[in-house]
Amino acid sequence: MAEPTTSSSRLLVFRDLYRMLRRSGRWWMMPLMMFLGVLGLVLAGLQAVQYVAPFIYAVF
Repeated sequence: MAEPTTSSSRLLVFRDLYRMLRRSGRWWMMPLMMFLGVLGLVLAGLQAVQYVAPFIYAVF
């Protein structure tokens, strides 16, 4: 069985992503990733609101 993920192992993903961007020089990807992250947080937050959730499901 796989070990349960901890918050420290989740942060390793962000550290590895930063290292990859720094090493390859693909800094143009950073605004795109930040936008997608913020959009995901907004959609997850709106999903919790009872009256907004049906409209989000209808869009996707």
